[in-house]
Amino acid sequence: MTDKPVQARSKAKKPSRNKSAIRIPISLHFFAVEIVVIILAVFIVNIYIQSIVKDYIYKECDERLNSAVESTQSLTQTFRLELDTSEENTELNIRDYLLKSIATSDSLTSQATIALYTYDQRTEKFFVLWPNYSVYYANRANQIIAKVVEEKGYETLNKTQELEFDGNLIYYRTIGFKLADPEEHSGNDLTHRDENEIDLSNYYLCVYVNSNNYYSFMAQNSLALIQAALLAIVIAGIFSIMMTYPLIFSTQKLSRFARRVAKGDFKPLRGHIVSKELSELGDVMNQMAYKLEESDLEQKTFFQNASHELRTPLMSIQGYAEGLKYGVFESDEDRENAIDVIIDETGRLSGLVENLLSISKMDMSKSGNYEVKKQKIEVRRICDTIIDRVRGNFIHEDKGILNDIKIKNTYIYGNENDLIRCLENIFSNCLRYCKTAVTFKCYKSEDGSNVVFEISDDGPGIAPEVAEHLFERFSKGADGKHGIGLALALAIAEEHGGTVNAHNKPEGGACFEITIPVVKRREQLTKMNNDSATSELNI
Repeated sequence: MTDKPVQARSKAKKPSRNKSAIRIPISLHFFAVEIVVIILAVFIVNIYIQSIVKDYIYKECDERLNSAVESTQSLTQTFRLELDTSEENTELNIRDYLLKSIATSDSLTSQATIALYTYDQRTEKFFVLWPNYSVYYANRANQIIAKVVEEKGYETLNKTQELEFDGNLIYYRTIGFKLADPEEHSGNDLTHRDENEIDLSNYYLCVYVNSNNYYSFMAQNSLALIQAALLAIVIAGIFSIMMTYPLIFSTQKLSRFARRVAKGDFKPLRGHIVSKELSELGDVMNQMAYKLEESDLEQKTFFQNASHELRTPLMSIQGYAEGLKYGVFESDEDRENAIDVIIDETGRLSGLVENLLSISKMDMSKSGNYEVKKQKIEVRRICDTIIDRVRGNFIHEDKGILNDIKIKNTYIYGNENDLIRCLENIFSNCLRYCKTAVTFKCYKSEDGSNVVFEISDDGPGIAPEVAEHLFERFSKGADGKHGIGLALALAIAEEHGGTVNAHNKPEGGACFEITIPVVKRREQLTKMNNDSATSELNI
């Protein structure tokens, strides 16, 4: 004994809740974005302001140095004119005269600080002569001039230079004094110069400006900008809560509606939703709820009707079977009639179950949960098959079939069994209502894109009260069986890209037209190749 393989049956899993450890409210998302934007804006604006302010500081200090240098020009000219070089000028006399000129000059500007110093290149020593009126200013001037001498700022005259001092940026210019013509001293040997001989070119005026005040002002602006950013962040937080509250409220409302739909309550969502996108989502969810309610109602109706249709033949089978068991039917003729009824009801029950399974398969295919296997089919073969299939029933009912098949070498793409079942159900319906014969035609539509199967009878036609619900499930006419046949025919036709239409003929009788698209050669070859590749992958 061999074990038969058991196919695992997939079961839909209940959706689990997201187990994310961190759930951030949407308001915090907005707030985080606003913080990032504010910080980036402050950073960019601060860099831009600093670049502008640095250029402004340099230009402002340079203008102040220009003003100070212009004011020193009159001092140096006066000094040159009034200094009597014919007299014996000792270094001390020249220094005293320079200091007196600076102290008594009313033309010196206050735009910059002026320092007078002497520098001896032989000893590489300097001495600050001015300012000497304050210990603080004298020490500060000594420190700045020491930095200037260290960087050899005295070598570049009348040009704005800069140096770092105590974390501050100092802009300065150096002006050299030429008290005598250099040619008069060109023959002197500097290395053997007498200690009392004066080198008149060793006196310098250093005009400098401390930019600390400007940079302090720039730092205050940066601090104010940061404070403004912090205030903006606080305001942004308040606005985030105010702006996201309607969104949060609408989202919670939609969530409650979704939970209600999940429990089977399909009442539409009421009330106003602020957000346009969420309002559209609410409309879509209302449509979804309507479709679910409609599907739920159809499903319940289907089960109720199916159970009723199944119960009727089962009760007949059970009644006649019990009659045979307990000897209710005494004559052989009655027993044969009972057996015939059981056989007929069993056939009816079997046909109903097959139709229910087929229509369920079409529903699953429409929802994407099932794929109907299709292939190239010749239309003429379908016509011959369906005629052979139903001929016995017509002979049994003593009725005829009139065939008019005007098609050959034409192919459609579909499932042969389903298409034959579709035609068979319509034949069965026409056979039930026809008087003498059923006419079967097959031809191409006027544009040649569809195959039309036309089945008509010579009966009373379709009643007006039945026409509106003709293709609905379990909708039956006066002599109908279970109301599944025509609904299944329509479902099969739609699965194959076609449709079914019904109308009454002018001369009387009902006419059904089943339209199925024709497969063109290129399309047919592509579909056949795709199906072949899919079959190989599934093996």
